[in-house]
Amino acid sequence: MVKKSLETQEKILEAARNVFTRKGMSGARMQEIADEAGINKALLHYYYRSKAKLFDQIFEEARGKLFFPLVQTLNAEMDLFEKIETICFQYYHFLKEYPYLPNFVIGEVYRTPEIVTQQMELAGFSLEQFRVQVEQEIAAGRIRPIDPRELVMNLIALNVFPVMVRPIAENMIYRDANYDEVLEQRVKMAARFVINSIALPQDCKEENRNQ
Repeated sequence: MVKKSLETQEKILEAARNVFTRKGMSGARMQEIADEAGINKALLHYYYRSKAKLFDQIFEEARGKLFFPLVQTLNAEMDLFEKIETICFQYYHFLKEYPYLPNFVIGEVYRTPEIVTQQMELAGFSLEQFRVQVEQEIAAGRIRPIDPRELVMNLIALNVFPVMVRPIAENMIYRDANYDEVLEQRVKMAARFVINSIALPQDCKEENRNQ
């Protein structure tokens, strides 16, 4: 009975991920989630009494997978270039496993920005420590002057955007390629692109020698 209950709950969560990704919190209906899970609405309400509670669980899952690794790495004690490579590596691997996350989160950013802001604050999202590190690297003459916020935006865009536009990219831009292989190859390429954009000439030469 316990196993069956867990299986039913996972069906509900998978259905909710799909429906919330397509329609967001406001557009989703419990009946639609129940239909997608292959259960009746009464059973859905037995597990989750309201759409809000179900959405909170799905978004908390998304928050944990999308924000926590970024927060931890940004605040980690490691070399800046290593940090950039680590972020690219992390994003590739968990977006490969959870490709629905970017569109789901971005959809909610537009529909309910205040909720997303609250969730990011709960995740401990802060750029302060990263800002200090970037400014120290600039002052030491190791990287070009850059706004730390722009650096974070570049990292997110280079890693998340290719997953978000996959239906277009694999059918138009990479029609003759295996898109999973394309994404895998982009991991090092994206990190190298960002590093070379900020590294001063001597660091660029050192990076190239290490390739």
